[in-house]
Amino acid sequence: MKHLPLSSTLLFLAGLTPALADPTMMLGGTVTFGANTSPSFGVTVRLLENNRVNESTLGAGLSYYLGSGQIGVDVFAGFLFEKGVFGFGYDLVQGKAIASLGVVDTQD
Repeated sequence: MKHLPLSSTLLFLAGLTPALADPTMMLGGTVTFGANTSPSFGVTVRLLENNRVNESTLGAGLSYYLGSGQIGVDVFAGFLFEKGVFGFGYDLVQGKAIASLGVVDTQD
C-alpha cells in the first residue's frame, strides 16, 4: 500500500516539472516529529520549484531514514536563504510531520 503515495508523488512531479520557473535540487537532512512518536533523522534529496534568495518555495522529495532504513516521500514548504533552505512538510509514507535544512544552488 506504500507504493500508492510514491507513485502519486512521482506522477505529480512529472506533470509539474514543465511548469516550474527556476527549479533546483536540495540536498540535506530531515527530522520527523509529532505527538507520541520518536524523532527519526534522514538524508533528503528534494526538487524545489524556486531558487531565488529570500523567497518561499514548495517542493517534493525522497528521504532515507538512517535509523530504520526506510524510505520516505514528502511534500515541503520552505524559505530560501543564501545557499540554503529551511522548512516544514509532511512525509506521506511515514505519516509524520518533518522539518528540513539543506543546501541549494540559489540565485539573487
